Amino acid sequence: MIIPDPIQAGATIAVISPSSAPKPEKLKRGIEYLKSMGFKIKEGPNLWGKHKYLSGHGPEQLSDLHWAFSDDEVDLIFCSRGGYGTPRYLDDIDYELIAQHPKFFVGYSDITALQNALGIETGLVSISGAMVAVEMAGENGIDPYTESSLWKLLREPMSGQILQNPEDIPAKILSPGKGEGPIVGGCLSLFNNLMGTPYFPDVSGGIMILEDIGENVQHLDRMLSQFKMAGFFHGENRINGLMLGQFIDTWEEANEDDFELEELVHDIIGEVDYPIITNVAYGHNMRKMPIPLGATAILDGSMGSLTLK
Repeated sequence: MIIPDPIQAGATIAVISPSSAPKPEKLKRGIEYLKSMGFKIKEGPNLWGKHKYLSGHGPEQLSDLHWAFSDDEVDLIFCSRGGYGTPRYLDDIDYELIAQHPKFFVGYSDITALQNALGIETGLVSISGAMVAVEMAGENGIDPYTESSLWKLLREPMSGQILQNPEDIPAKILSPGKGEGPIVGGCLSLFNNLMGTPYFPDVSGGIMILEDIGENVQHLDRMLSQFKMAGFFHGENRINGLMLGQFIDTWEEANEDDFELEELVHDIIGEVDYPIITNVAYGHNMRKMPIPLGATAILDGSMGSLTLK
């Protein structure tokens, strides 16, 4: 895997909209935040685009992606927001161009599909983390935990960094132990949707991390069951660790007949000899841990921490 070099003070950041159209007022606030941090900003030609629930028809997003990676003045790429649309053009990406210009690529949610494709086709480690028109556009500013953990990951050598929840969000240990491997996953529904395509990673021996928003309990049940049937949780090709983050608007909308997350893990996955932790500060909340997809890490099931190698 290719881990880009840490960024320096005054770096140039490209902001693009490879998924849905951002809200203009939020995008403006997010860009102003980056400028206030001393960064130079380059806006993708289609950054402010809008077509139905997308930022373009597909070619526009693809062109901005290629532009951001190929521009040698750009040190770092942030997505404006997630939403929908990235699976539409995965087959059309110039992966060779991107492999020749590796740099950090940051986003989450619908960006999960794009990040997994880039990881497989180019070996690029990308960051599942805060976006410009979302966390950086908060009316009261970006959350301090989100801010400090994101910039530490981007500004300092990755090896040896320890990622863990803030003190006021305790992780829950469902299975103890330690596991080591490449980090795989992202937004569950997007990650699940990649199965059977060339853009789904080999999860064998990996540390899987999953989160989502707007999926009901039955959908989680179905997707985790599919992963079980695919051999991800048991047997020779199983993972070495599982981290379950925030599932927004899932149990908030649940009723008394719905299983809790821990019950789903117990019923579907059962007893394992690798660590499983839940309530990880990773997902669609404004407080989020940045995750370097593709990087190798050790998951400590007793501490609920992830140590990057």
